[in-house]
Amino acid sequence: MTLSFEPLIAEKILNTVDPANRLKLARLEILECIGSTNQHLLDQAKEGPAGWVCLAEQQTAGRGRRGREWFSAPGSSIMCSLLWRFSKELSNVSSLSIAVGVMLARALKKYGVPAGIQLKWPNDVLYANRKLAGILLERRAENIVIGFGLNVNLPKSVVAGGVDLAEIVGRFIADRNNLTGLLINELLEGLAIYQAKGLAAFMDEWRLYDFLAGKEVTVHTPEKIILGMAQGIDENGELLILDETQTIQRFCYGEVTVREQLLSA
Repeated sequence: MTLSFEPLIAEKILNTVDPANRLKLARLEILECIGSTNQHLLDQAKEGPAGWVCLAEQQTAGRGRRGREWFSAPGSSIMCSLLWRFSKELSNVSSLSIAVGVMLARALKKYGVPAGIQLKWPNDVLYANRKLAGILLERRAENIVIGFGLNVNLPKSVVAGGVDLAEIVGRFIADRNNLTGLLINELLEGLAIYQAKGLAAFMDEWRLYDFLAGKEVTVHTPEKIILGMAQGIDENGELLILDETQTIQRFCYGEVTVREQLLSA
């Protein structure tokens, strides 16, 4: 990377967080290097305060869903985890990753990302069919760690099939603190809405960004493989697939591949 990155600084990040949302932020921790911000908060979850945000300049053992690695050169990404607890009546948070995707899309739009943001069920943020960010939710008892990694200024040798924000906006991202504040602010505000209204409050926006809707897909689960056409999601955040027998199949987990991608690969 030829340009030096802006280090994350708590004071600058907080300048972008609304005062009302700062009250929900119990701790803002910025680490130079750590194995995984998600694992760090999971290890502290029992005693740690809800609203603890952990950021890292570099992760050495970052992970996505199903244990996949998430590459992070120093300063090239925003890697953020948030420890949260919902009230007891909200015990089912299976649709939370859907809502978090919408929250991230809102923040990116406010930052100035042009039209082209897409959300791929259940946990990916894309731009023009290329991966921009990933979401990983992990739970320990009543504690939920909401993690995301956003590509910002990636070394060109690493981008591969993904995309970074610098390419999208056509410039080196020199204001990571402002961007990080926007993302945290949207999460803190959105989680309160999710607590009060559930996924319903995010469904209309999800449909605007839904990458899979109307596409021929293959869904892989440990139990079966289903081919069909994606029909959006239901009120619980489950993926709806119209299979080859014209039956609607519902999925609460699984790996989804767009069949056009397979044909063109």
